[in-house]
Amino acid sequence: MPERPDAAAPPPDVWDGEIAADLPGSLVLAGVTYLHPDGSLDHQKQIFGYVLEADRQRGIQLRLEGAEAGKVHWLPPDTRPFRRARQGQYRLRSTGEAVNDPDYTCAWTVHAPKQ
Repeated sequence: MPERPDAAAPPPDVWDGEIAADLPGSLVLAGVTYLHPDGSLDHQKQIFGYVLEADRQRGIQLRLEGAEAGKVHWLPPDTRPFRRARQGQYRLRSTGEAVNDPDYTCAWTVHAPKQ
């Protein structure tokens, strides 16, 4: 996923304005699966942080916490993967860190381009 996306606005069916309006300030736990060009698993990681902005053209910007604290990560401009999280503690498989009571969870798959 790009550090700073410059893509055109997504189609209306992938952007829910109500969810987008609720995201800024929310704590989000995101799982990202990276695939090789042939579709096989490369690696998986989990990140978490607070949403700084949710922009229909630029995407969803997270200020990361935990092991990645201080970094910024952009998620695509797509609100469909966002789900309200159940209260409780979530343990990141990739780092062992604990995240308490995130507001949302989401999962993404990144396909490497065929070369």
